[in-house]
Amino acid sequence: MSNVVSISEAKANLSKLVKRASTGEVIYLGAYGQAEAVLAPVPARPRIAVGVWKDRRHADFVYDADGVIGPDADLAEVFEESIDEAVPR
Repeated sequence: MSNVVSISEAKANLSKLVKRASTGEVIYLGAYGQAEAVLAPVPARPRIAVGVWKDRRHADFVYDADGVIGPDADLAEVFEESIDEAVPR
């Protein structure tokens, strides 16, 4: 804790201090040379793969019949009925 930024200086230069912290620097804030708070970068979080294709993002993945989900027969029937009702013949 060699450099302690005073609270008044931190108020005046907060955006600059946040930019410094975002690069990885830990900044101590305080009064009379005594650190009272720490301004530090947010820890990096691992990326979370979301969705049905998360396991299929590698280059050697092969799409086969088991990996593809076909149309839902009930849903297709309801869709066809809605089209028949909407379009006059």
